[in-house]
Amino acid sequence: MYDTTDTIAAIATPLGESGIGVIRISGSHAYDVGDAIFCSNSPLPLAQRRDRSIQYGVIHDDQCGDIDEVLLLIMKGPHSYTAEDVLEIQCHGGRQALEAILQLVLRHGARMANPGEFTERAFMHGRIDLAQAEAVMDVIQAKSSRGLSSAVCQLEGRLSRVVSEMRSHLTDFITRLEVTIDYPEEDLEDIEVPDIAGALKEMQHRLDDMLHESRSGKMIRDGVMTAIAGTPNAGKSSLLNRLLQEERAIVTDVPGTTRDVIEEWITLQGVPICLVDTAGIRDTDDTVEKIGVRRAREYVDKADIILIVLDSSRPLTAEDKHILDSASGHQAVVVLNKEDLDQVITEADVASYGYPVLSISAHTGEGMDELKQFILQLALEHDRTGSADVLLTNTRHIELVRQSREALERALQTIEDGMPVDCAVIDIREAWELLGSITGDTVHDDMVTEIFSRFCLGK
Repeated sequence: MYDTTDTIAAIATPLGESGIGVIRISGSHAYDVGDAIFCSNSPLPLAQRRDRSIQYGVIHDDQCGDIDEVLLLIMKGPHSYTAEDVLEIQCHGGRQALEAILQLVLRHGARMANPGEFTERAFMHGRIDLAQAEAVMDVIQAKSSRGLSSAVCQLEGRLSRVVSEMRSHLTDFITRLEVTIDYPEEDLEDIEVPDIAGALKEMQHRLDDMLHESRSGKMIRDGVMTAIAGTPNAGKSSLLNRLLQEERAIVTDVPGTTRDVIEEWITLQGVPICLVDTAGIRDTDDTVEKIGVRRAREYVDKADIILIVLDSSRPLTAEDKHILDSASGHQAVVVLNKEDLDQVITEADVASYGYPVLSISAHTGEGMDELKQFILQLALEHDRTGSADVLLTNTRHIELVRQSREALERALQTIEDGMPVDCAVIDIREAWELLGSITGDTVHDDMVTEIFSRFCLGK
């Protein structure tokens, strides 16, 4: 784990040309660093100036003179993002100004922050728990309004409160059961093992609801992967361009133009959809095209939704039939493209495969609104949000909840089998620890380091 006693700094805004750039400094010597480089009309040291105030001045280097005029935001701990003394320097957003100021800050006693270290310090100082810390990146990376809303709920502590409530009940169960173990000769009427078993079943049902709805949560957070599959020249790239309403993919009459995977995002009524244009699936001797075909098949296997694009102006080929067969068991829809031409393939020709069928023209745009609505319908098919306490969106949280549910299942089985109560306590305690890993109460230091290493620099 990182050292939390020194002073750290990093650029908190993306590098590039922009109106404003921000350099964040946090730690016990943040104001000393600021005093060494910031000049203003006030003679007061920064530590003596008003908390949560904005100071106007310039960043000065004794060697190079004035670097930039800036605004300096003072946030004194513990009422700051990291719960430490924090300075944020708002300068012009050019790369040169940002880099020059950052180097000056580092020369005067700060060190370069590691990815996620500001948020890690907020966690280490108890301002937020681990679930809330992970929600920070979800807010930053939100792909839709629904994803943002879900992330903000977690950032505000909704998941943490539910987990804490469950752990509190488990603590009570463990305590009551351990009393029966430590004092078996006592007649303790208020401790009824069947009552505890009933309460454990209720908690298990809550975890089941959370897991059941986690698929919707993952879709809201990570998006719905929609693979556009078909043979060469079926119109896959034209369909992608039409859905995006821009010329993203190259479209030609030459079969095999698309040789690699193209991923682009659209949002349908708040649901993020990742459209994946794949290479035309066919047998080929071309080495590069073979790689594209292999990747296309991989995406078809892992996609949430498959759009099987068929050229309806020509008969079904063996390769078309192979793609239709390979999508079996997946959420798929057959898209009969090129309805603006004479139709050879009809809905009846593919009815035996059991997929929904839509007719469109990627060239004219006919049928595109119906296709978008159908994609959204498939994406929301499992979206029954509202019955669970919270919506799980994080893979780590989903796995910990699943393991907790399994531990409770073992505890219940132990009680129902009439085995010694201390055997059930072991599994209940495991569920308690697993749920604690969500909020960071029982997580190991190496896991904390791994989680924050995924954060962006400056956050």
